[in-house]
Amino acid sequence: MTTEIDKELAAKAIEHIDRDRLVKLVMDLVDIPSPTGEEENVARTLHEILGDAGFDATLQPIGDDRYNAIGRLQGHGAGKSLMFNGHLDTSFGPEQAHRGIGYQCKATLIDDEWIYGMGSFNMKSAMGTYIVATEAIQKAGIKLAGDVVIAGVAGEIEKSPVNDFEGRKYQGYGVGTKYAITHGAVADFCILGEPTNMMLIPRHCGTTWLKITVPGRLIHTAWSRVATNAINKSRKILDAIHDWIPDYCRRNQVGDFQPRVNVSAIEGGWPWRGARTPDNCCIYMDVRTVPGVMPVQAYNEVRGLIASVVNDNEELAGAKVEIFLSAPGTSIPDDHELVQTVIAAHTEQLGKPPEMGMETWYSDAAHMNRYGIPTVNYGSAGRIRTTGSGGFSTAQGEAAHIGDMLDIIKVYIQSILMICGTVD
Repeated sequence: MTTEIDKELAAKAIEHIDRDRLVKLVMDLVDIPSPTGEEENVARTLHEILGDAGFDATLQPIGDDRYNAIGRLQGHGAGKSLMFNGHLDTSFGPEQAHRGIGYQCKATLIDDEWIYGMGSFNMKSAMGTYIVATEAIQKAGIKLAGDVVIAGVAGEIEKSPVNDFEGRKYQGYGVGTKYAITHGAVADFCILGEPTNMMLIPRHCGTTWLKITVPGRLIHTAWSRVATNAINKSRKILDAIHDWIPDYCRRNQVGDFQPRVNVSAIEGGWPWRGARTPDNCCIYMDVRTVPGVMPVQAYNEVRGLIASVVNDNEELAGAKVEIFLSAPGTSIPDDHELVQTVIAAHTEQLGKPPEMGMETWYSDAAHMNRYGIPTVNYGSAGRIRTTGSGGFSTAQGEAAHIGDMLDIIKVYIQSILMICGTVD
């Protein structure tokens, strides 16, 4: 638990939080477009920022002109080390700018309280909070015993190569973090500032991406038959999936939490050639799995479901199920030292314990935990401006609240002091 010395040192550092510095950092990072596969420019900028902030900064090439930016603030003793990890790639790119200011790769400040722009929510605002927290500690003249590591990583967004969709812009789901933690970006613990609206998330789902191919017959409309059209035939499989989803979610419920299943895409035929039937129709699924349920279990269950449908419908003979992405979920116990540290710091700085939960989404915490770096998700973004509620508004686009960022910086400072320790 927190000591009186921790409180005094935290208060001293908190006095040095620079709001203007935070706002400029976040806006400058948002101004640099960085969709998955195009992280080079923002990584180079962050590398320079980390060097200027007193970190031993490294620009890690991970291939295809993509980079991680890693900074290590060396401790002065033998304390434990704490990493702050954040992805540099954004959910969308400049092509989404027409949707509004929250989708533009240009930061907009509203009411001196909100920063809008692509990546402000997920998750360049977090990178700003990491840096400002460590700078405040340094400005206060506090010497840490352990190291603080900041890892800005490429390729976290949920994407995967499949079929003809290949290359760096489809290489996500942790390629940067997996490279970082096998090439020197290591620590005793990690806080990952995904947009949790200051909820503490020690566990989240895994995911299994599946491709179901329903065979058809390529032929001219003049000789086509409804019964052999792959798109028409796929309806029976879609109906079976629709009926299966609620049961799957109920059977895998953990407390009040249920995973989800999404039919994410259907692919068949050629819209520019309406006089032909497709030779196949492909159905794509995202099956979320709770921690402890492995991708092979989800794969086998869906494969068994499709096999039963095929057995009952001979026209579906030849249908097959492939798995093209597998990512297990992750969890660390509530009594873990890292979890208890964040709870204590949050409680002290914000006056009440954080809400805790499990999330359906996936994060790099899964990779960190499997490489022996205990990690939680805990970030400031995730509040909607017009409603004040948690979540993300597709209508407004990405935004982050400056006051929330300042609040979590206080918690980050307290957490750093508690984990890393100090020296005289």
